[in-house]
Amino acid sequence: MSKRYTKNFLINEFVCSCGCPHGEMDPKHMDLLQRLRDVAGPLKVTSGIRCTTYNKLIGGAKRSQHIPDANGLCHACDITFATGLRSNRQMLKLYTLADQIHFKGIGLYRGRIHVDSRPGRRARWIDHFWNWKDT
Repeated sequence: MSKRYTKNFLINEFVCSCGCPHGEMDPKHMDLLQRLRDVAGPLKVTSGIRCTTYNKLIGGAKRSQHIPDANGLCHACDITFATGLRSNRQMLKLYTLADQIHFKGIGLYRGRIHVDSRPGRRARWIDHFWNWKDT
């Protein structure tokens, strides 16, 4: 049986894509993510923990919340709906739900959103590839 962070999220959904055993997810972040899943329905994790090497390889932000902090905790993941089409309208709905659940950082991308539980101030952004005409 696979180990879980929450009732709906397996630990192996969040491991670094390079395969290294770097870090673990912040329990506070996972609580928010489970709350989002409870209202939004099934979600797919497209990116979770990233080591600094992998984050640099994919062009991630230098201070990415995906990189574990000094305590080894990751505060971010990228998600999308687990099933069906991922229209811009659906991504906007997921973005809005994440905001209502009080994620600190939320980024809007084509087909996915970034959510994080960063310390400090809120952050919101929209990727330059986002197309408002498709909503």
